[in-house]
Amino acid sequence: MILDHSLVDTMRMFQKMGYGGIELSIVRGLTSVLALDYLDDYVIREVNEVSEELNFPVTALACHQNYVTDELTFQAQKRLLASARKYHTDIVIMSTFIPYEIRENTPEVYDKLVVRTGELCKAAEYHGVKLAIEVEPNQLFHNLNIFFDVAEKVNSPALKLNFDVGHMYLSEVDLEQAIDRAKDFIVYSHIDNMCMGEHCHKLPWEGEIDLKAVYRKLKETCYDGPVSLDIYLQDYEKVAPKCLEYVNREVFGQL
Repeated sequence: MILDHSLVDTMRMFQKMGYGGIELSIVRGLTSVLALDYLDDYVIREVNEVSEELNFPVTALACHQNYVTDELTFQAQKRLLASARKYHTDIVIMSTFIPYEIRENTPEVYDKLVVRTGELCKAAEYHGVKLAIEVEPNQLFHNLNIFFDVAEKVNSPALKLNFDVGHMYLSEVDLEQAIDRAKDFIVYSHIDNMCMGEHCHKLPWEGEIDLKAVYRKLKETCYDGPVSLDIYLQDYEKVAPKCLEYVNREVFGQL
């Protein structure tokens, strides 16, 4: 969500830029405030009306907050899973931001990660949607090994992965190998570029990642669906059109 625009205005702005849809996050900008009204039926109806008018689908829902020890977020995630089909999507992206001091001083938090992820997966199964975890540095799910360990313990067909290219680069280094390992779980993707050793979302033509090679591998291996542009440090309205033109020409246009 862009803080100085309403949700509907953001949809119209993105559609004019040339985007084909929107990943709808209930987190307000870079804050920890949740837009719980996005889960109310009157907002969902308005969004769906604009979506139909513009032929601009909601490709995924998202909430990048700590559902493991924060009860408000955990309950919001349950509502998010219940709302996905109303938004005509079956993808809900989640991550596990948590303060370092909790993780380092409370190792049993990983046991709670398994329990709560399992509860959310049961809700996802009930509603017929997928819970797509985003592996990301500085979080509980900070590499694929942890994801696979939790996936084995939870044992749910609803537990999937959002393949964020930059995050996967930092955690796994070899992106082609990461795709091969995760191919049965990938149901969505974020495109961004990064440099090793620095968790900084760069513009697509900056950084060290060969995005064309990554998306060619994804397409050949397991995934050729919607992709969200994941930038937030820059002036979004200023750089997004150029980013969109670049990735369509230099990445997706050459697969």
